[in-house]
Amino acid sequence: MRLLFVFAFLAASIFTGAHAQQIDLEKIFEEKNLGPVTELLAHGDYELVARIGEAAAGKGLKSPDWRILRFKALREMGHIEQALDETGKALVVFPGQFEILLLRHDLAQMLGRADLAAAALKGLNEAAKTKAAKDRTAMESVMLGRAALMLGADAQKVTAQYFKLAQGKDAKLEAAYLAEGNLALDKDDAQRAADVFRAGLKAHGETADLRLGLARAFQSSDREKAAESLKQALELNPHHAAAHLLRAEQLIGGEKFIEAEAAIQQVLDLDGKQPVAWSLRAVVAYLFQADAGKMEDARRHALERWGRNPEVDNTIGRCLSRAYRFAESAARQRQSLEFDPKYLSAKVQLCHDLLRLGEEAEAWKLAEVIRKEDGYNIQAHNLAKLEKEMNGYTTQTFEDFILKMPKRDWPIYGARALALLRDAKTTLGAKYGMDLQRPVLVEFFGAQQDFAIRTFGALGGQGMLGVCFGTVVTMNSPGSLAHGRNNWESTLWHEFCHVITLTVTKNRMPRWLSEGISVHEERQRDPAWGMWMNDKFREMVLDDETLTPLTRLSGAFMAPKTQDHLMFAYYESSQAVEFLLEKFGKDKFQGILHELAAGKRINDAIAANVGGIEEVEKQFSQYIIAKAKNFGPKADWEEPKPEELNPFDAGSFTEYLKKRPSNLWALRKEAEARIQAKQWAEVLPMADKLIELLPDSYDGDSGYALKVQALRQMKRTDEETAVLRQIAAKSSSAQSTFLRLIELDVPAKRWPEVKANAQRSTALNPFLVTPQRALADAFAALNEAPEAIAAYERVLVLDPSGGAQTHFKLAELLRASDAAKAKKHLLDSLALAPRNREGLALLQEWK
Repeated sequence: MRLLFVFAFLAASIFTGAHAQQIDLEKIFEEKNLGPVTELLAHGDYELVARIGEAAAGKGLKSPDWRILRFKALREMGHIEQALDETGKALVVFPGQFEILLLRHDLAQMLGRADLAAAALKGLNEAAKTKAAKDRTAMESVMLGRAALMLGADAQKVTAQYFKLAQGKDAKLEAAYLAEGNLALDKDDAQRAADVFRAGLKAHGETADLRLGLARAFQSSDREKAAESLKQALELNPHHAAAHLLRAEQLIGGEKFIEAEAAIQQVLDLDGKQPVAWSLRAVVAYLFQADAGKMEDARRHALERWGRNPEVDNTIGRCLSRAYRFAESAARQRQSLEFDPKYLSAKVQLCHDLLRLGEEAEAWKLAEVIRKEDGYNIQAHNLAKLEKEMNGYTTQTFEDFILKMPKRDWPIYGARALALLRDAKTTLGAKYGMDLQRPVLVEFFGAQQDFAIRTFGALGGQGMLGVCFGTVVTMNSPGSLAHGRNNWESTLWHEFCHVITLTVTKNRMPRWLSEGISVHEERQRDPAWGMWMNDKFREMVLDDETLTPLTRLSGAFMAPKTQDHLMFAYYESSQAVEFLLEKFGKDKFQGILHELAAGKRINDAIAANVGGIEEVEKQFSQYIIAKAKNFGPKADWEEPKPEELNPFDAGSFTEYLKKRPSNLWALRKEAEARIQAKQWAEVLPMADKLIELLPDSYDGDSGYALKVQALRQMKRTDEETAVLRQIAAKSSSAQSTFLRLIELDVPAKRWPEVKANAQRSTALNPFLVTPQRALADAFAALNEAPEAIAAYERVLVLDPSGGAQTHFKLAELLRASDAAKAKKHLLDSLALAPRNREGLALLQEWK
């Protein structure tokens, strides 16, 4: 209020006093006070700014900036009609003023007054003709650039000829960076947007708008940076509506609905008709309260200011799509486009929804429309490249599944994928009472970037192996760089489980429950699959900060601090499912899913079947903590304090281990030292001690791994083999173990064991020749001719250089069932190896 009193005092003195005509006191006053009032606006003191602007206008101050500040303050407070009316009056005083004209356009658009918006743009265009480019201010260049974009000008030319020009004229002009950065965001070029906003922050300094822009630019690529920038935006301006709305949308995505509602209310307290706030409230009513009536009521409020506002349904649908309600989102986007057929955001979202619904033909056509309307839209450009790539894929259509993958992939793992999917459909469908009525589309992508564009609409998603959208599953190919260390078969089983459970619940289940069931079902399918308690999970369970209550568990997937935290979210979710099944039984658990399908909230669904959520959370916490404490209960988990060890005294370490022989840290350090010294006989007892303390740990630093290493070096092959078999039975990603066992078992002709480990190896990477050849040999030795033929055909594709022997093997196997095909393989073999005696002898038999 002090600034207002100063203003009133100075304003009164401008027109009085002896020196009024000699000194331009008004100009001096404006130069000293416009900056501080602008700062007030930037910090969210909207009411005060509006009053100051009103007083300035009342006193007849010459600068239009007083009115512009007032209009912006009125807009933020929701007084849109009043601000629009006042812009009209202001243009009488300041005819052709660029910024007022563009503000009038924006305000008219917010009210759906297309006539006034068009007139404002026309007025701005006419005003621009009266002022040469060299005479325009930096701000005027920004205004003209924005207007040019609205009139369909080329985005790159606008950036170069208006926004960059403005930055050159005034390097500190925030509006120039905001205009360029927001344009990049509109084109889905998040990386460029981030660069622009960072440049703005460096040149202009910290502002809430620039920080919000940076948060938006980072939200799909770096959630931690996005969260930090959003936090800073709200610190700079606690009343920043757009920042609160972005935060609310993120909270909805993390199923933190109560916090989201609080953020929404912050906006509505200032602007009771804010359409996006009411749109997000509609989403909360639907997803959290499961109240379709409240949702429609909130939507009506959202449309109160403008009855055909396309942003309302676009926003509702976008949030529903993130909750896997793709069909409902698509309907919302169509409604948005009915309101405004040119609304690009709705077209882009509808395109992604159609892809996720498996309606690819319509999606590609829509993507082409978007490209024609907006040649610089990155998502549309990426989709065009993806469509071109996928046109070269093979499509295998069956009654129950449609599989798409690179042509080279189908002969290698296509049949295995189909068999696994059918097994999953039979097993999981019966278990959850679901008989799918339409074929499931499963797509494998040879390049991670193609998987990301198809799945997320943009580059990113590193570390993700597969995603399910209901009856559409996308997967990284087992031959891509994203695989090789991960079991693609368990991933496919996991994703198909989502198909079943999302269908059962009509896509109305929280993220934690969906992921938890899928990880649990992996373990049911194969004990080596899924996730099991380990050192890291034990530590995180026993840490109050990382163990998350069920009501907040879905949020743990949204912004994990590290990859370990994300993996722990999957593990904890699976343990929650296991707890519910063990404690309350299958029927009660299925009851929860059925209640969700009927539209109940998760807390209500749990309460209706197993008891109040608070008690369930308490019991689950006790369950998982007890499980953590029972993992290595005899082990000493503490790390030594600095004063307990002298790093310069080897005897200090030996003495510590003698005092605490079960200390895991000390045992591992001592084993590491013995390995470095190649004292393999001394490593063995330490490995045995670690196995004794942690019998269920099969990680790379487990006692089993140490023991294998020592036994191999000591050439105690039989004992090494026995330990390797223990690891192979318990780990689905121990590729080196599987390959070593193949190496040991093939010469010994232990064909059942060769078959088992070759299958385990190809479940990690089916493109490796060694396990595929071993698998073929094992099938042949075990008289499983059809499987052997298929395996040798894969080897022929993967290793053409070894084709002579492979063709010969196929000739032998096919001789009884397909003589013509067998003879062709024999001739191919002899063409590559004419002196092969076995081949010549076989040919002689056929003459």
